[in-house]
Amino acid sequence: MNKKKTFHEIVLEVRNGKIFRFLVVILFFVMVIILRLFYLQVHDNSRFARLGKRNFLRTERIPSRRGSVRDCHGNLLATNSPVFDLYWHGTGAHSLSRAQKKSIDKLMAILGADCVVYKKLARAERFSRHVLLKKDLTKDELCQISEQCSGVPNLVIDRHFKRVYPYKKFASHVLGYLRKAQDRGSFTGLSGLEGLFQKDLQGEAGYVQHMTNAMGRRLAQIDLREAVDGADVTLTLDTMMQRIAENLFVEGQAGAFVVMDPEDGAIRAMVSWPSFDPNLFLSPISEDEWSERLMMNSPLLNRAINALYPPASIFKLVTFVAGLEEGVITTDTEFTCEGYTVFGGRKYNCQRRWGHGVQSAKKALGVSCNIPCYEIAKKITIDQLAAYAMRFGLGQTTGFLFHDKSGLVPTSYWKQAHKGERWWKGETLSVGIGQSFLLVSPLQVVRMVASISNGFLVKPRILENEEVERYPLYVSDETLNFLREVMKEVVLRGTGRRLRSFSDFSICAKTGTAQIVSLQKQKKGSKKQLEHAWFASYFSYKNAKPLAMVVLVENAGSSRPALQIANKFFSLYRKVLS
Repeated sequence: MNKKKTFHEIVLEVRNGKIFRFLVVILFFVMVIILRLFYLQVHDNSRFARLGKRNFLRTERIPSRRGSVRDCHGNLLATNSPVFDLYWHGTGAHSLSRAQKKSIDKLMAILGADCVVYKKLARAERFSRHVLLKKDLTKDELCQISEQCSGVPNLVIDRHFKRVYPYKKFASHVLGYLRKAQDRGSFTGLSGLEGLFQKDLQGEAGYVQHMTNAMGRRLAQIDLREAVDGADVTLTLDTMMQRIAENLFVEGQAGAFVVMDPEDGAIRAMVSWPSFDPNLFLSPISEDEWSERLMMNSPLLNRAINALYPPASIFKLVTFVAGLEEGVITTDTEFTCEGYTVFGGRKYNCQRRWGHGVQSAKKALGVSCNIPCYEIAKKITIDQLAAYAMRFGLGQTTGFLFHDKSGLVPTSYWKQAHKGERWWKGETLSVGIGQSFLLVSPLQVVRMVASISNGFLVKPRILENEEVERYPLYVSDETLNFLREVMKEVVLRGTGRRLRSFSDFSICAKTGTAQIVSLQKQKKGSKKQLEHAWFASYFSYKNAKPLAMVVLVENAGSSRPALQIANKFFSLYRKVLS
């Protein structure tokens, strides 16, 4: 029989149970605190150490000096200019002293009252703040501050470098432009060499760490890593030749101009017009300024490598190569031009509507007659013609550093794949005179012309230390010699005879007028539908090194504007070398 519990025993049991539960709760919270302390002290130790250091350590970034860009003679095309910014550094004093106020009065006289404000500097002094007084001090201001305020400990002059393009628009599409980065004094290249060689030109930033007190006052410098300046880049551009090229186009024109060494592919001048001033991008650009300077005629587009045009009569050189190499014609073949030919029930006109009469192959190509090209195109396939075009580097990238566009040389496979229909023989006749689907860049054309002069295809170079790369043409010497004679004929008695007055030059050339729309569809007064003008040549002046050149003028209406630019170039080039 169980003994009955007394009231006192029951009370003790209840009390002991409460104590136990209380102890369990206390033990639980103690364990939580211990685990939390372990987590903070061990697991998060490094994070809190960093946060703690921030209370007394200040890291200051030291920007690196951006590498310079030079031409082949060492002339600076992009460089750096020192910039001096003036700061007031507070010392933690309760208020400005009489000596400090006198110094501030001197600064107000030098910099102006807007830059130096008592109230702002008093607060900076009290809380050890670093306050910018003026950015980019002039030489006069810097000299006056050095003379009158040299003993003021609060003044700190910070020196860094800003990018400078001394020739402004000079070779802007080659150099590219920069955008200000988030880091102070740092810029990121967005196009051209500035973008392509961003890492090499930028270098490596340094830093310095300062120990500070609770008010932000610097007590000591404890760590330093020197900045590493960016590497310099040397281009193949020739400042003298580039300067001439920059002044060839006039307001309202758009186009490209390239001069290349045909032996090693070195680009001596490259202009895309209109151009832009890279200095504009070193500071924020307003919408109005962007619209006014950078929207009309696409000045940021590099027309020399990234714009494509029908090659027009320049391509007739390729058509004749195909005819000669395939045995369709010989160098002695004669042609009769009545102003047109008929194929498939359709008339194909010559550019001279009343015809050229009976003429030799040499003369026909020299005066840019269409009829021989039509006759050749009737007897070969589009794929044969395309194969010869590709031997001259058309329809493919040139290997240029800036990743140029490949253009287009159509084939029967291409049309089936992209247009969903077969190739028609009549289209080959249009390709034969450089029209139809054909598209090339000015850089491809200057490379093609250079290959005719030398007998090999060379990769265009823009860096002095780039390796020279040459490729065989697989075209007979007899055919190349024929092309060279024809290109001389162009200047002596053909479409480029405006240049024959340059008797001290040896000039071989070919002109072209590229239609954009058919003559029937052209709208009266619409400049955008006018033909593009081409002039391509290789030349030499007295004992100077031979060079290859191409001129492209958009919507010119005829080849005359391109010839005028070539005329102007030869005149200025002769004047400089004489």
